[in-house]
Amino acid sequence: MSDNLMEKVSAFGEKLKIEGVEIGKKMTAGMNSMSFKMKELFQGGVGGSNQADKFVEEATSETLDQPDWATNLEICDMINSERINSVDFIRGIKKRIVLKNPRVQYLSLVLLETCVKNCEKAFSEVAAERVLDEMVKLIDDPQTVVNNRNKALILIEAWGESANELRYLPVYEETYKSLKSRGIRFPGRDDESLAPIFTPARTVAESEVISTRSQEVHEQQVPMLSAEQTKEEFNVARNSIELLSTVLSSSPQQDVLQDDLTTTLFQQCHQSQLTVQRIIETAGDNEAVLFEALNINDEIQKVLSKYEELKKPSVSHAEAEPAMIPVAVEPDESPRLSKEDSLIRKSAGSRIPRGGENDDMMDDLDEMIFGRKSGATSEAGQDGNKKPSQPKDDLISF
Repeated sequence: MSDNLMEKVSAFGEKLKIEGVEIGKKMTAGMNSMSFKMKELFQGGVGGSNQADKFVEEATSETLDQPDWATNLEICDMINSERINSVDFIRGIKKRIVLKNPRVQYLSLVLLETCVKNCEKAFSEVAAERVLDEMVKLIDDPQTVVNNRNKALILIEAWGESANELRYLPVYEETYKSLKSRGIRFPGRDDESLAPIFTPARTVAESEVISTRSQEVHEQQVPMLSAEQTKEEFNVARNSIELLSTVLSSSPQQDVLQDDLTTTLFQQCHQSQLTVQRIIETAGDNEAVLFEALNINDEIQKVLSKYEELKKPSVSHAEAEPAMIPVAVEPDESPRLSKEDSLIRKSAGSRIPRGGENDDMMDDLDEMIFGRKSGATSEAGQDGNKKPSQPKDDLISF
């Protein structure tokens, strides 16, 4: 009996031991998976900064003897087709500029120049990520080689003198003027740097082919987001909307437009709008996600429109004077005054004979009350000296 009990207890203990090991393995695997996801999230998410950094490192490798134009232009195509977030590319270039390797620094400056000349929104992101600050540090660093220093100065000079194209981003002109005020001499600009900061558009046929190819690649690479990722994107979009709305409402217009934080929030809202639009396209029959995405897209569009309105130059119009309505000035002897005067009975001698209805009415009133008209009263007054006065108690005679 006791042996059977011991066997059962031992078997139960072995079972608990095996299950405990299995549970421990599952928990370890779950923790590893969670840590991998957190690492992936902080590094930019799926297809985020890791992929962008990989392309940037390839284009700025220290083993290259000259710029890899094929990779540089491929990066520009990915930015324009929005296959990868352009902010990740600019951040990757910034990381390479701060390195102390002269070859990497030079190739990074060439890649930066290529991106801003071929990608419309690259200038905004370069300003928002404070790449110019790192370029100024590179210029001030005494250990920077002459070629790299001159390359940075040439780029800043070209951007600073493009006030018309970059008037909405004053940081370029301010950086250029700041260096000039410090007495820094700029090298002579070569033919390449004298080219327009924006590359002219290609021919129509070629652009259509490239646009079609980019759209096809973009459609193939649009990932299906999980429910958790979709919720996270919605939260990011709402936070960006709230922050940008607060900044636009709480600061003066000029300060808002010149603040790098505002530019960064604007770019973040724009990127969130693209992500939300992709969610709308892939929502399918999930009406809850579709409605929420549509509402967020409307909110993003409102705050972006508000930002664009603030960017427009304010036109001051002279205030129109209120229309003056001509009013006729009432003469002194107006009917209104005549009627008011007619209500006060004056002595016959003090009234000015005017003739007309008012005098006739007063005469009729005198005749009704006193039994005589004003003319008769006047005559009676003249004959009063000859006739004896009536008794004082006869106030009114009929």
